[in-house]
Amino acid sequence: MNPVNTFGRISAAFSAAAALLALGAATAGCGGPGGGAPVSQTLSRSPAAQAELHRILTRFANGARAERIALEPELVAFRERYPGDDLIRVADAHLAWIALEQGDVRRAEALSAEIEARGRGATGTTEDIARVLRGAALRRAGKPKPAFGVLRPLVSKVIDAYVRSLLNEEVTSAAMEAGAWTQALELMGVWLREAGDDERAAVRAQIGALLRKVPIEHLVSALRAGQAAGEVVDPEVDLRSLVAERLAIVARERRDVALAKELLDRAGPLLGRQGDAVFEIAAGAGTARVEPPTVGLLLSTRTPESRRRSVEVAAGVAHGLGLLRPGSDARLVSRDVGGEGGVEEALSSLTAEGAAVLIAGSNREQATAAAKFARTNEIPVLLVHPPEPAALDGAFVFVVGAEPARSIEVLAAALAERGATPVALVGGAAEGGVALALPCDGTFDPRALRPLGIRGLILAGDAPCAEQAIRAAPRSVTIALGFEAALSPPPGSLVATAGPFPFAAAPAGAPRPPAAGAPEAPGAATALGAWLATHPAPPSFWAALGRDAGVLAWAGVQKLPKTGTEDPAEVKARRLAAASSLSGARADLWTTSATGFGGKRVLPREVGYREIGKAR
Repeated sequence: MNPVNTFGRISAAFSAAAALLALGAATAGCGGPGGGAPVSQTLSRSPAAQAELHRILTRFANGARAERIALEPELVAFRERYPGDDLIRVADAHLAWIALEQGDVRRAEALSAEIEARGRGATGTTEDIARVLRGAALRRAGKPKPAFGVLRPLVSKVIDAYVRSLLNEEVTSAAMEAGAWTQALELMGVWLREAGDDERAAVRAQIGALLRKVPIEHLVSALRAGQAAGEVVDPEVDLRSLVAERLAIVARERRDVALAKELLDRAGPLLGRQGDAVFEIAAGAGTARVEPPTVGLLLSTRTPESRRRSVEVAAGVAHGLGLLRPGSDARLVSRDVGGEGGVEEALSSLTAEGAAVLIAGSNREQATAAAKFARTNEIPVLLVHPPEPAALDGAFVFVVGAEPARSIEVLAAALAERGATPVALVGGAAEGGVALALPCDGTFDPRALRPLGIRGLILAGDAPCAEQAIRAAPRSVTIALGFEAALSPPPGSLVATAGPFPFAAAPAGAPRPPAAGAPEAPGAATALGAWLATHPAPPSFWAALGRDAGVLAWAGVQKLPKTGTEDPAEVKARRLAAASSLSGARADLWTTSATGFGGKRVLPREVGYREIGKAR
C-alpha cells in the first residue's frame, strides 16, 4: 500500500459533482453543478440504477479508505441487479479502486485495463478513473516510470476532485520513485494548488514528508527558480514555502552558512518561526567552533577535471580516515565550491560545522585561496595541490600535493638519457626539455609528432587521454606516463614514481585487511590490501593524495578533546594543537617515502621513475 495514501474527505460541492457522474445527461443541458460541463458521458436507461449508484458514489467520494472498502458489497450487488446497464463500467472502476486500496494491485490493473478496453478510446470520468488506477497499480507494482507515463498526461485535466486527489498523489510519487526530481517538484506544486481547502493541511504534510527525500541541490535549484516566479501571494498553496522550510531545517542541522545566507536572501518571508535560527547561522559565518573529531573537505565540480579529481580525493580521504571500517570515530563534512559563493564561503561553512582540520586544493587557484583562508582564520589546511609559492607562509598551511612540473622534468630527463628526444608532452604545460605540447581535449593525431621527429612522449593527462595516445603513438616513440595516467603502462615505457605510488596491482603476498575489530598492521602493502577490499582497482594519484591527507588529518584531530566548543580561546587552542600534531605526525604514506612533514609545512617527496619491461 502507498505509505502516504490518505485520501481525505472532499468538500460537499465537489462530492456532489462526483456523485452525479451517472446522472450527467439526466438534467437539461447535461450540465453538472452550477451548469458546468457534464461530469460523465455514461448514461443509463434506468432511473433506479442511476439513483442507486448516485447514493453509493456520494458516500465513496466523501469516504475515507476503510469506508470506501466497505462499499464493495454494495457495488457488487449493483452489478448483479443491473447486469446489462452501461453504469456497470462506473461500478467496476470503483471496484478497481477498492482493489487498489486493499493492496490487490493485479486485480486493480486488470479491471482498469478492461474498463479502458470497453470504452474503446472514449473520454470521461470513468475513463479518467480507469487510467489513474492503472497508473497507480503500475507504481505500486514497482514500475514508476511506466506509471509516470500513464499518469502525467492526465495532470490538471481530471474534473472530479476525489479522482484528481488520487492522481496528483500517485503521479508525484511515481516521479519521486523514478528519481525525476525536477518533475516531482513541479507536480508537488500542482498537487498543492489543486487541493481542496479541507484537505490542504494533509497534502502539505504529505509533500513535506516527500521533500525530505529530494536531494538538497534540487531543492536549492527549485528555490532559485521559484524566486523568478514573483512574490508568494498565499504561502499555503505555494510550494516555495515548503521548500524553504525544508532547506531551513537542513541549514540548521548542518550549520550551513552559505545555505542560510541564500535562504534569507531568496525566501526570508517564507521562513516563519525558523527565520531567527537561520539568521543566527548566516550571521555566524566567522563564529569559531570545533567538534570532535571533525575533518572538513572542500570539493569542486566546476569543471570535468576538478570534478574527477574531487571524486578521487574524496574516496582517498574517506579511506585514510577509516570511514569504511566499523567503529570509526572520524567525522567528515564536505562542501562543494562549484555553486554560488567562493572558496572562502565554502570553507567558512566547514568551520561552522566544527571542522578542526581542512583538506582542499584540487588546483593551484583553489589551493592558493585555501592557504589564505588558513592564515586568516588560523586553522590548519592540508592542500592536495601546491599553491602559489607566495602562499606557503604561515604555521597553518600544509602541502601534501606534488608540483606537476616536477614529474614532467624527471620523465623528460629520463627520456633524454635514453636518447628518446625530442620530447612531446600530451596534457599539461610545456616545461624544460619538452619540444612540443599537445592538448588532451581532442583525438590524438600521431602526425603532429612527425615535423619535429619526436621520439619521446610524456603523457601528463588523465587515463582516457593517455590511453588514446598509447594506442596511436608510433612504435618508435618511447612513452613516459605521468601521475594522472591511471592505467597499466605498456612494456618499455617509463612511469613517474613517488614513494610506493603507483600501485600496479596488489603486491605479491600482500596481507589481507584485518578482521573487524583487529588493529590494522602498519605498512603500505596492508593499507593497499584494505583499499582493494572495497575498490575495484588500485588508487589513482589523486586518491592516493587524498588517502595521505586523510591519514595526516586524522593525526591532527584524534587527540583533541571529545567535546565540542564555541569558546573562541578554546577553539584557537585546539586548532593550534591540531596544527602541531600535523607537523609532527608519522605514518606510512602512499605518495612519498617520507613518513610525515618532519616539522615542516611541505611533505618531502622524491619524484623518480621506473621502466616497465622490455622495449615496445
